[in-house]
Amino acid sequence: MSSSAVIRMPKRFDYSSSTDFNGAISVALEQSGTITLDCIDLEYIDSAGIGLLVMSQKKAQSRQSKLVMINLKTAPKEILGLANLQKIIEIH
Repeated sequence: MSSSAVIRMPKRFDYSSSTDFNGAISVALEQSGTITLDCIDLEYIDSAGIGLLVMSQKKAQSRQSKLVMINLKTAPKEILGLANLQKIIEIH
C-alpha cells in the first residue's frame, strides 16, 4: 500500500537547509509512495539545493517512491527548468 508524505520547503533552499531536509526525506522514505515537496514558501534555490533534490530523487527511486514538487513560484521554477529537473522530478 502506498502512502504519501508532505515536506514544506524552506524560504531559501541551499546548503544550510541540507540537515533539516535530509532528515525529513529520510523519515518520508520510511513509507513508500509519493513525497510531495510543498514549495509555497520557496523563494530561492541554488546549486546545492538542486543537488539535494537530485540525491533525494535517487533515494526515492531506489525505494519505489517519487518526489513531486507543488506550488512553485516563478523564479525557483525557472531555475529548476534551467537545470532540467522536470525530467527527473514531477513539477506541478
